[in-house]
Amino acid sequence: HGGDPSDFRRSSRNMRSSRSLSAASRGSSVLVSGYAMNVALFVAAAMVVPKSQAFFSAQGGPGLILRGSSQVASASFAPPATSRIALGGSSRTSPLRQAASDVTMAENTGGRGLIEKMPDGHKISYDFFPGANPTVVYLPALNQTRHGSKSFALQVWAKRNGQGFMSADYYGLGRSEGEYVDGTISKWTEDTIHMLKNVVKGPVVLVGAGVGGWIAMHVAIKLPKQVKGIVGVSADPDFTTDVVLPALDAETKKKIRDTGMADIVWGLNQYTISQKLIDDAENMLLLQGGSKSIPITCPVRLNQGLGDEEIPPNRALKISDALQSDDVVITYAKFGDHLLDDEEDFRRMTNDVKELCAKFYEFDLSSPTSG
Repeated sequence: HGGDPSDFRRSSRNMRSSRSLSAASRGSSVLVSGYAMNVALFVAAAMVVPKSQAFFSAQGGPGLILRGSSQVASASFAPPATSRIALGGSSRTSPLRQAASDVTMAENTGGRGLIEKMPDGHKISYDFFPGANPTVVYLPALNQTRHGSKSFALQVWAKRNGQGFMSADYYGLGRSEGEYVDGTISKWTEDTIHMLKNVVKGPVVLVGAGVGGWIAMHVAIKLPKQVKGIVGVSADPDFTTDVVLPALDAETKKKIRDTGMADIVWGLNQYTISQKLIDDAENMLLLQGGSKSIPITCPVRLNQGLGDEEIPPNRALKISDALQSDDVVITYAKFGDHLLDDEEDFRRMTNDVKELCAKFYEFDLSSPTSG
């Protein structure tokens, strides 16, 4: 997946001797996976097939994609299939079914810098690494790309735990097409919905930082069956209307109206605010309807710093009150700022993600004996 090779070596050193091995073939490729495949197997395979490629499977174990002749592909190590059941975000799968599942994954292993074309023609750049359900989807903060520190922390956690992960640059930011001046909450929401429907496709836990939390809530409203949980990090729905605009001076407001955008210093950071963002946000407000007015019923976790210099800390309380979900937990960091980007902040964020993933239950009843 383009990860650090040292991560692979460290995991390999910790492997126990092989307990299970399966293989399945399609065309000229065969995928070999195992829960605890030892280093010797990797070395031997690489010697036999020099173009072999190492990877980590959805369940977090190592594997190899061996590219060779049909004779290599014809090898079969799989015992008979049994039933499959997935509980609490973990999967227990028969070796034969796992082999077939891994072959599918080998053909769609994702990667970094992938491109998805939106219905209106613009292209979105994203990273996607398939894994166990639900997939963790990171939604960046305002003016931020998908390559921030929170995104990397989530990627590391997802890789170590075999969880799927996806993150994309918003329209007008990073490597995605478009002009930032045209970026809006509704456009970013629509693009995210498209990515979940057409790229991820399965259940997700959304992690939204800042404006990403605002977008995550709109996505959850539109895709209630697909979104299994939300983790908000300094989530700031409605911030343009009731926080930023009232504090801007007349000169800055005029510049935004006349030129379409302006750079402002807010808290400890500089942001670019556009007139289109402001106008569109008026139609995307969430906190104006009162208690239990937001039709989101999935579990929600909100991390908020009491030292947030951009958003009032009681914003998390307002969100909690407005949500219909009864499963809402707020965690306040006494000295936390708006970014919440130190090691303890990451630990709290990933612990929340782990909890929400563990709440996910999936049953495969294709076999009469499963469940």
